[in-house]
This record gives sequence, C-alpha cells and structure tokens, in this order.
Amino acid sequence: MTRKIMIVCAGGMGREAAWTLERINDAAPTWDIIGFADDDPAKSSGSIDGYPLLGTVANASHDHPDAAVFLAIGDNTIRERLYRLLRGHDFPVIIDPSADVAPTVELRHGVFVGPRAVVSAGAELGKFVIVNARAGVGHDCSLGDFSQVCPGATLSGHTTLGEHAYVATNACTVPGIKIGARAKIAAGTPVYSNVGDGETLSPFGTLKA
Repeated sequence: MTRKIMIVCAGGMGREAAWTLERINDAAPTWDIIGFADDDPAKSSGSIDGYPLLGTVANASHDHPDAAVFLAIGDNTIRERLYRLLRGHDFPVIIDPSADVAPTVELRHGVFVGPRAVVSAGAELGKFVIVNARAGVGHDCSLGDFSQVCPGATLSGHTTLGEHAYVATNACTVPGIKIGARAKIAAGTPVYSNVGDGETLSPFGTLKA
C-alpha cells in the first residue's frame, strides 16, 4: 500500500526528489506523489514534470493533512522554518536506491541521501540533513540538524558538522575535522583544520563570523 507524499518547493531539488521517489517506486510501490507545494505565485497552479502544483505551503498542508512531506529546499535556514510551519506532518527519510548507506548509520527524520551518495559505518545524520548526489560521508561522522553536504563533496572519517553547516560541491575534509554551526565551506575547498561557528572557508582564506 502506498503513502501520500507532497514535495515542498517545486524547484530543482524538488524535481530531483520526485525522481528519487519514482526510482523507489520502480523497485517497490511506496509513495503516491500528490504534487508540489510552493509559495512562489508563479507556481500556484498547473503542473511540473507531470505532478500538480498544490498552491502555497500553508494551503497544501491544510488540504492534505495526512500527507507525508519532503522539504526539497537547499537553504538550511528556510528548510528549518518550513519544518516548524509544517509540524504535525510525517517527514520520512528518503534514500535514493543507488545510494550506499551502512546498516549502522543513524538517520533522523527528514534526511535525504541522493543518487550514488555513500554514508559509511557509524555515521550519525541529524534532522533534515541533505547528503546530495555522489557525496561521501565517512565512518563515524556526525552531521548536525539541517546541515548539508553538496554534490561530490567528501567528509573523511570522524568529521563533525554543526547545525546548519554547509559543505559545497567537491569540498573535502581530512579526518577528524570539526566544522561549526552555520559555517560554510566553499566549492572545491580542502579543509585541513577546524572551522569555527559561522565562519566561511574558501581557497582564498577564512572569513570570520
């Protein structure tokens, strides 16, 4: 028996989420994708990729109180705000069928693990963490609530991300690194030492909080 699910935000990540849900359904019918909710007035009606646009997030929540919800938005702060708006819905873990997730990994609600990502033994992923396509999370890593690892980025073993931390495309860490809450690692940046709360690290240096 399938379960209803609505995707919040009809942008690129929303379409990617629908693709992953379709792939899950190809293996075993699991989800009835009822459509996209989005506050953008340009996405108030019609359809995207064959799925209906359900109107604003608040209206869609009211109209479909029994639907599970996937928050398909990369902005960590907005993702948390939408979670607080939509409390009362179920927020399932969504794992792409092509991803490799070790059986000893701890996953909290709302987590997304994208195509060909790897999450290794003993890792812990907090609420609404995104591990995007081809990203790697090494053994015993700890990812705080609403943090994100972008496509192709790699966290070596025992890396810690604080809440809302953001590791951009193709960045990487050496083992044991701690990246603070709301810190950002720019695309392609290697991380050799700890990064403090709110700091931004790029190939050009560190911007202090």
